[in-house]
Amino acid sequence: MRLTPSAGLRSARPCMELAIMELVLCEWLQNNVRGGINMKIKKKRILGLLLASVLVLWFPQLAGAEERVNRLIALLEAGKPAIGVWTGALSAPRIAKVLATSDADFIVADVEHDIYDFGMLHRFLLEVQDFSNRYRKEPRVAPVVLVKLANRGTWDPRYEIAESLKVGPSMGVWIPMVESRADLERAISAVRGAETSAMAGLNISRDRCDVWPLNPKGELLVVAMIETEEGVRHAREIVETPGVSAIHTVHIPDADAERILKMCQKRKIVAAIDAAPDDIKAKVDAGYRLISVGWDFGLLQKGLSDTIKAMRSAIKQAP
Repeated sequence: MRLTPSAGLRSARPCMELAIMELVLCEWLQNNVRGGINMKIKKKRILGLLLASVLVLWFPQLAGAEERVNRLIALLEAGKPAIGVWTGALSAPRIAKVLATSDADFIVADVEHDIYDFGMLHRFLLEVQDFSNRYRKEPRVAPVVLVKLANRGTWDPRYEIAESLKVGPSMGVWIPMVESRADLERAISAVRGAETSAMAGLNISRDRCDVWPLNPKGELLVVAMIETEEGVRHAREIVETPGVSAIHTVHIPDADAERILKMCQKRKIVAAIDAAPDDIKAKVDAGYRLISVGWDFGLLQKGLSDTIKAMRSAIKQAP
């Protein structure tokens, strides 16, 4: 009888090291069953398999030490568009479960338009990770969560930033109403000084607890929103602020948004925008990379409305 490793171990990449170890064991058992081990003939083959198992076990860990924790940054570094969704339902576990098990690349947890509650944010951030791990049907990294601050850029959001990055594994902040370089520098300094692992935040080394792309190894994102006339007037200095990761333009004329997009492209700063299925291709072609499909409640409202209309239409058409 020929002893071979199980098909499951041969085919499963995460268990490759176990498959190699099983090969070594099968080799040993096979020689033993046949009447003794000829060490002179089989020694090189067995040692080779053992060496391979050691390499498979240890090399990924050594190489993986520099792998991206923030999957969203990995997409943006590769020049690929990332698709995300906004939520203001931080206190609703079922919404968190839907978002966590979706194929969204990122979630914007909007505290600005929700209750200012760090305990609620703490639960939501942990729920996204937990629901993704336990309920996703196919293995996939959980969506990256960025916290949209309650404090506007024109205020002083440093305390909120410090708390938001330590109460859970958020991977950056989305700052509303940034109107000057000074506004943004104040916020960026708080992100760069945050102790993410002080409580339940990202467990990353100190050299990676920094903003990208200012620090190429950084795992944290700072997205600045330009949404006022004052912000438009100071758009150039905002875009050129060291440490900003992306710019999101809203509530401003299209001409101003296009001008700011060109500034971002010149400085290699990611441009963010909202989009729908019928215009996302044009916006990606224009140069936008951080794409939001809108609010979760908006998608729920549309889906519910369309379903009810379809049901009533079916009743009317019934014989």
